[in-house]
Amino acid sequence: MALHVDINDPKISIEPESTRSVELKVDIPEDSHARTKDVGITMIIKGKIMADAGEVGKPADSTAKLLEWSKIPAEKKEAYRNVVVKVQSGAINTRMYQLPNAYIVDYYEDFNDQEGTGLFTLVLKQMKNKLSGVMISGGFTD
Repeated sequence: MALHVDINDPKISIEPESTRSVELKVDIPEDSHARTKDVGITMIIKGKIMADAGEVGKPADSTAKLLEWSKIPAEKKEAYRNVVVKVQSGAINTRMYQLPNAYIVDYYEDFNDQEGTGLFTLVLKQMKNKLSGVMISGGFTD
């Protein structure tokens, strides 16, 4: 199974060999006793920070760009980006998620002397007033 993550404006592609997991969650308030209009979408992407690109001066992966994106303040339009995630099994796209106005809620990097590589966790949310733009599909071939 391959996980392809592409973020646009400006482009960031997280390498499939770096991406370990993608979780999509529809957030509904837990104190609600009926269907509510207060719905949100959260995506959590986890992966490895690659240590060596094999080429001097070239980064091994795009995770440093995620860190830069996480520092952009909310009032700047660059804080909101189009995120497309494809979950592929062979030639079949099991799922494709598109969050057209995603922003970073949290970004973590974790390094320790036992793993040999670092780990990252990227927590994204879709703007609530733009939920109608979220696209989720799957079970199709390229």
